[in-house]
Amino acid sequence: MKQLSILIQIPSLLISLLLSNTAFANSNTILNEEFIRYSPESPSNSGHTVIEECEGTFDGNDYNDQPPATAKLQSIQFGDRSIVKVILKNGRPNTLYSVWLRVKGIDQDGNSFGGNPLTNGGATPLAPGSSLDELEKNSPWNSVGNAALENGFNTNDNGHGQLEVRLDFPLHGGNYPFNKIPSASLENIRNLKNSVATRL
Repeated sequence: MKQLSILIQIPSLLISLLLSNTAFANSNTILNEEFIRYSPESPSNSGHTVIEECEGTFDGNDYNDQPPATAKLQSIQFGDRSIVKVILKNGRPNTLYSVWLRVKGIDQDGNSFGGNPLTNGGATPLAPGSSLDELEKNSPWNSVGNAALENGFNTNDNGHGQLEVRLDFPLHGGNYPFNKIPSASLENIRNLKNSVATRL
């Protein structure tokens, strides 16, 4: 089974192309926004394309004459916690999707900032910091993962699926709690992935 990814970018964490600052304009606690659908040839922030990542198994067209794929992000925030739901319709049927939070951006002067201090990548799984130990054990940064992980879900025969995750940080205006990864998991990442991995 092929894995596809959904990337969430939040303006307060970085300069975003996906969600505008008006998303939280009426309330700092509720978000209900459609994802923008990009062309499969359009590069992501990492420079990769859907066509490249799917290795020729996806031609950019919708499946079985189904309507175009759509996805929605819903979130409610209270204090230092958030509940986030991603709803996908008419996506690729019977496919594992993972949802990632982009934590790296470029400021108005063109300078890069942020990132995942565990991997030196630009994103981290959309999951609570308290799940980092389990996520690391299942190598979400290096493998296709599975739907049992906090940031994964499978679509059904019609290409519909959804993910709901309870975060231990505020999605809007917050910081990802990399400090919650246990020492043993941090050391494993240093040995296998990134020798300078840190909790910062």
